[in-house]
Amino acid sequence: MTVRPTSAKRVGGDFYLRPAAACATDFLGKVLVRRTAAGRVAGVIRDVESYPAFVDEVHHGNKKTPRTKVMWETGGVAYVYLIYGMWHQFAAVVNRADVPDVVFIRGVVPVEGIDTMKAQWDKPRAVGDLADSPGKLCKSFQITTDLYGADLTGDDLFLEDWGLSVNPEDIRTAARVGISPRYISHDAPLRYRLARY
Repeated sequence: MTVRPTSAKRVGGDFYLRPAAACATDFLGKVLVRRTAAGRVAGVIRDVESYPAFVDEVHHGNKKTPRTKVMWETGGVAYVYLIYGMWHQFAAVVNRADVPDVVFIRGVVPVEGIDTMKAQWDKPRAVGDLADSPGKLCKSFQITTDLYGADLTGDDLFLEDWGLSVNPEDIRTAARVGISPRYISHDAPLRYRLARY
């Protein structure tokens, strides 16, 4: 995939100060950027999930704990955690303080720093296999719990707007991945994915 920005503008703090249900689809087509020691890596966001607070039984941020406390901050910070002892996961905290909404980033299309991404893996990987799931995304982008609470308007991890157009007709909705049927709202159509890119 070749993407060239018509413009590249850092996404500001106001972008994150909206409820997850209202802003999740606005993440699609934005470019996730990570500055590493080897240079920038970047990818067009194509797959996200919305986790609204309090109304959604599956959202573990509904309860404030040492792990989830960052979700209760004002939107615009990173929530990074580890699952299965090996895979990091990344979500953007959104909304106002004390409303623990997040938008979970499931996958991006790599567009910059691809060699740096490939260097994170022991075996060769195709470009399309570098960041098409939450765990692979974090590994390729070197997103670890060191970035827990990172300012998403800062210089380590942030979004850029390259002026990429997103046609609403290209957005596919589905249930979120890996949610147990025992939870109310497990089948809510809160996953949004771009059909192209």
